[in-house]
This record gives sequence, structure tokens and C-alpha cells, in this order.
Amino acid sequence: MKPFRSAVGSVVSWVWLVVAAAALVDVAVRGRDRASAIAAAVLLLGCGLAYALGLRPRVAAEETALVVRNPFRTTRLPWGRIREIRSGRALTVTWDGGEVEAWAVQSSARSAARAERAKPDPRLPGKLAAQVAGRTPVDFAAEQLAEVRARSAGDGEVAVTWSWPALAAVLVPLAALTVLLVV
Repeated sequence: MKPFRSAVGSVVSWVWLVVAAAALVDVAVRGRDRASAIAAAVLLLGCGLAYALGLRPRVAAEETALVVRNPFRTTRLPWGRIREIRSGRALTVTWDGGEVEAWAVQSSARSAARAERAKPDPRLPGKLAAQVAGRTPVDFAAEQLAEVRARSAGDGEVAVTWSWPALAAVLVPLAALTVLLVV
């Protein structure tokens, strides 16, 4: 199954990375003072945030587990430990030891209200049109994952780990910026 990601977050992050790369080239060519170093640190901090907040989050259904990657933490949930997958403002997965919200699968209150008001699409067959009317992307993801969960087996321990590359991508430029501003 294809992983669930935020399309808007990915596009915005890639646009930022391209703009930041161009600006960093300009700073490298022209800049030789403290202001240039501060600008470079701010651009690198933005790149770290773009990676952690826009490119890293995803939800992937593996054969034995559901993997929820949020900006700084990854939660690997064996299918047998999952108690509930529910939709709402964000996709929420509950297991016997807690719950995790997926940053990658969210919908705004506005899109939820629009989905509620939506009428069945006349271009779709009657039964299918009625099924998809009023659904948000979070509802769709929850349904898909619940179907995978129903036919999957997997037991083991829930693993929650920190993403050291994502933390470094944000904390190193933040530390450099702090030093540049204080000194």
C-alpha cells in the first residue's frame, strides 16, 4: 500500500528548499559578514523545519505493522497491538499503551465542513457516490488502514524512537543561529 503523506506539506517544503538553495548560493557568493552568516543560519533552520515538518511525516502500512512517522518521532505499531484507528481532525491510532496522532494525515475544519455539505457526485455510480460523499482524506485513510489491519497479522512490541536526523536538521542550525545572535 502506498504511504499516506501530506501533499501540501511536501510541495511547500520542496518550494522552500529550492528557494533556500538559491539564497544560500547567493549568500555564499556575496556574503562575507556576520549578517550573511545569520541569514545562512536562518535559511538552514528553515530547511531543517521543511524536512522535519513537511517531508518526513508519513503513515505506512507494512506487512506486520503500521508505521507513523511524525516530525521528530517514529511509532511502529504491530497490527495485533492496535485497538482502534479513527478519523477526525487527524488520523489517530490507539493501542493498548496509548495513542498517536499522524501529522501526515490531517484535514482542516473547513474541509470537514465542506465534505459534510457535499452531495453525491452524479458522475459516479449510485452506491459508490453515496459511499464517498461526505468523506475527508482522514476518513479515507482510516478506512484503508482498518481494511489492511483486518487482514494483517503481526505481534510484538510497540517501538517509539526519536529521529536523530530530523532533530539535528533543526537543532544544529538553531544552535548556530543562537551563537551568532548572542556573540
